[in-house]
Amino acid sequence: MSEAIVVELRLIEQTFRLNTTVDKREELERAAELLNQKFQEMRRNAPRVEHNKLVIMTALQMAQDVFILNKSLQQYAHCEHLLQSILEDVEQTVE
Repeated sequence: MSEAIVVELRLIEQTFRLNTTVDKREELERAAELLNQKFQEMRRNAPRVEHNKLVIMTALQMAQDVFILNKSLQQYAHCEHLLQSILEDVEQTVE
């Protein structure tokens, strides 16, 4: 088990102190960077929208991205299973 640490991150124009572990620190920092990038992109696209609404819009967009990636992974797993079945059938035919 990795050592517990506290990391201070600037997230969407606010500073947060978050608990994590040494081995997950880099991943957390990359997630924070992605969140900030998405928020700034939303701000550029909708400069007049109030801060709290932009935060929610950013969270919703990122959740939608997760769903899309999850769907792609499920489709990939299904294709992988089908290919494995085909290979097994070919191997049985060749024997």
